[in-house]
Order: sequence, then structure tokens, then C-alpha cells
Amino acid sequence: MTAALSLTLSYFTAACAGSVLVALMLDAGLRRAATRWPALGAHRSIWLAAQCAVVLMFALACAPLPRNTMAPSLALPAAPVPQARSHPEQSHPVVFEHVVTATPARPAPMSAHEAPADVGRLALVWLPAAWFAIYLTGLVWHVASSLRTQRRWRHWLLRESRVVSADALHTWPAVGPKQRASIARMRLTVRTTDLPVSPMLFGVRRACLLLPAHLSALAVNQQRLIVAHELTHRQRADPLWLMLSAALGVMFWFSRPFQRLDAGLREAVELGCDDAVLAGRNAGERRSYAAALVAQLRLQLQWQGHACAAPAFGNCGVTARVQRMQSARPPRMSRRTRVLASACMLAFAAVSATLQPAFSAARASAPVVALSPIPAPAAWVYPLDQVRVTALYGVRSPNVPTGHHGVDFAAPRGTPVHAVAPGTVAQVAFDPAWGHFVRVDHGGGMSSLLIHLEHAAVTKGQRIAAGALLGASGSSGKATGPHLHLEYWRDGRRLDPEIMLADLSARASAKALARRRSQGFPLPTDQ
Repeated sequence: MTAALSLTLSYFTAACAGSVLVALMLDAGLRRAATRWPALGAHRSIWLAAQCAVVLMFALACAPLPRNTMAPSLALPAAPVPQARSHPEQSHPVVFEHVVTATPARPAPMSAHEAPADVGRLALVWLPAAWFAIYLTGLVWHVASSLRTQRRWRHWLLRESRVVSADALHTWPAVGPKQRASIARMRLTVRTTDLPVSPMLFGVRRACLLLPAHLSALAVNQQRLIVAHELTHRQRADPLWLMLSAALGVMFWFSRPFQRLDAGLREAVELGCDDAVLAGRNAGERRSYAAALVAQLRLQLQWQGHACAAPAFGNCGVTARVQRMQSARPPRMSRRTRVLASACMLAFAAVSATLQPAFSAARASAPVVALSPIPAPAAWVYPLDQVRVTALYGVRSPNVPTGHHGVDFAAPRGTPVHAVAPGTVAQVAFDPAWGHFVRVDHGGGMSSLLIHLEHAAVTKGQRIAAGALLGASGSSGKATGPHLHLEYWRDGRRLDPEIMLADLSARASAKALARRRSQGFPLPTDQ
């Protein structure tokens, strides 16, 4: 598996976990707030905004954006690096280098030498891939199941019902003149059935209004109020919003909290429709409407045995809904309050996405300092004409919580960057994390890597001398500002560039030295 694919799957896994958590918090918050402000539960825009907030958080967490996160990186400990012993009989010069094994703060392609060596790191690589396979399998199953159920349900209803002609509709007491005009304007097909079902709309593009024959047992005013309820659903485009919510529910099939948000939307749709139908009506009409609702709910007990469709009146609490119907002025929220609440939920989702943990399949855990004797190599030249070091190797910081993998030099945008030693240009490319970068192979398993360049001035395979122009510094990739980042690689491992650069600590800023000393790294002046 390539590093880019592994990183993408890790982001996807983190986004799935984060979406469950965000949906859980939004659902719990909305339901708790609805107990204090009952008007909240009757506005579909609030519940739609909550679902959109989850989708926004999921999309932002999956996107390849800079992860300047306050959350810790998720990584598993790597195998300890053995400490080599120095022998008294060694007569050649020895340089002791710091080897830090840590999760890189910036995602980088894994080299062949960095293949996972233990079960923990293998799990960190393959678990996101396994979850992605499970997600796709569940998604395909839920999509197929939903389409199959809808086809069976529609076919069954069409088979068990019959079309009511325009002439026959004029003789129906349940449909008054205004309602017939609305049906004609909406281009609805009216069907009737002898099944013990509730009146309902089914279909979105070619909608049908299904009116059961048992409606004739109710009073005429109750029949017309029930028909008005279904027509109001169509006027408010409720079927379209419910279909969108159902589609998102299939996308987030693994998230039970998201299904609860969908249930909250369906309840708000029914309550909002009740308010629209009963607006301006007197107390008697309200009581008749409530009585008709109770009668329909009794019929739904017979309908529960049919798994192919849901009752038209939703899953709201009967007592609370009847009390709301009988209220002359049910509680409502102003448009301004709804917009503010929706904006707050979307902002919450955006902030949640930025706090997602930075997953990595590379080496992990806290810095492990090991001493490894190597013969002193030839020193490098500095890559800049004017040198000021702002961050040393191995130092931890909020942006790099597991240890810095190189050395940072202060370099305004456009500063010339030179080769540190002769060699061959091995890579000239762009990476979302590193930005424009150049890797130079110096032979003997050693290479230098310079990243966050504004542009490169060399090509792959080009032979260069020490001090040759490689490009210009910048802030491409995931950089907090213009600077130059230099890494020293030997035999596939990142080592401390101070081994190759003379007097590096003497050129470091006081802040960089103090930070390194405070974290237990010895400096030449301390030895």
C-alpha cells in the first residue's frame, strides 16, 4: 500500500469516527435543548442544519488540508532502537548521533527502509483499509436494500390501489374545491385503497396522494383536514427533504446518532406541518384534527405488520403532539434564531474537523534517544548564505509533538538554496505535506532533503557540486511560514543534521537552544 493511499484511508477512518462523535453531541444537545425550548423540535431547518454539520465535518476531515491540530497524533510505539556500545580499542574518530524514532508531523511517503516491523504499526496501516472495505460493503448493502424496499413498497401500493378520476374526485366529501385546485396545480395523481393505512404521499418526481377508503368513517371536516395535511407536506417540499435525509442516512449507515438526527427531522416535519394546517383555525377544528390523528394512529397498529412502508404520521409522541395541536399559539422560533442556531452547528462541525487526530503509518511514539557510533563523515556546507537556525532536530513542539525530523533555517521567501554536498539529484517533486522538495543522493547511503521550497532549479538525475543552486526557499506544503527545512538521511533513517554541519548549535537562536536543552537533548556546550 502506498503512503498516499494509507494517509487517505487514515483520514477517512478518522472522519468516520469523528462524524459519530459530532452527531452524538448534536443530537444530545438538540434533544436536551428541546426539553427547555419546545419550539426547537418543530423546525426542520434546525435538524437539517445538524445533519449538514455532520456532513461538513466529515468532508473537512477527509480533505487533504493542513492538520495544525491540537489533538495528539495517533501512533503505536515502534520497536526500540538498540544502543551500540563503544569499545576502548577503537582508535578511529567516533561521532555519536541522536536517532529519534517518532511519527512525522508532516505525512511523508514511506521509503522501502521504513516498512513496518511490528504488529502495532502493521495494524495502524491496515486497520483503516479494513474499515474502508467494511464501509463500502455496508454502503452497497444498504443502498441495494433501500432501493429494493422502495421498489417493492411502490409496486405493492400501486397493485393494491386504484386511480381516482377527476370526475370521481368531485364526488368525494374529503376533497373540497380548494383542495382539488391544489391537487391540479401540484399535478398529483390521487389513488384510493381498501388497505388499513394512513393517507400518505409517495414518490417525489411523480407524486401520488394515497387516500384510504376508511376515511369516509370520519366527519367531513376531519377528512378535509387530513387531506390538507398531506397537501401541505407537498407544498413545503417535505418529501424532498426527507428523501435527502434518508440518502444521508444510508451514507452514514454506521452512525446510530445520525439515524436519531434523521428521526428528529421526521418529527419536526410532522409538527411543522400540523402548525401550518392549523394556523388561524378555531379550537373546534383543532380538536377535530387531533381526534382524526388519534383515529389514524389506531389504524397504524394494524399497519405495523407491514415492513414495506412507514406510517404517514411519523413517530412523534402522541400526547405531546395532540397538546400542540390544541394550542392556539404553539411555540415557534424566529427566523433569526434558527439561522443563528444553524450557523453555530456548522461552526462547531468546522472546528471539530480541525481537531481530528493526525493518523500516521510511520514510526511512532515518544522520542527514543540512542547512541550509535559511526565514522566521522565529511562535513556539509550550509544550504544558505546567511544561517540562523530556528528549530533543531528531535525537539518537540505543539505542531510537531513527536519530535522534529530535521533542522529549520530562517529564510525569507525567494532566498537561494544551495546543495550541501556533491551528488546526484534523486527527486524533484511536489508533495501536499512537503510542498516543493529536492532530494540529493550523496552516495554511501547518505542523502539530503530540502523541503517547503518556492520552486526548484534542478532536474532529476542532474549531477551537482557542493554549493550548487537547488532552488528558492518558500512556504509550500504544510508550512507555518517561509523557511527552509533540511533533513539528513542515512540508510533510510532520518539522523541529526548536526552530525554533518559544523557549529550548527552556535548558529541556533537562543529560543531553539533553550527548547532543546529543556527537553533533555545535550548541546556541545553542555558536554
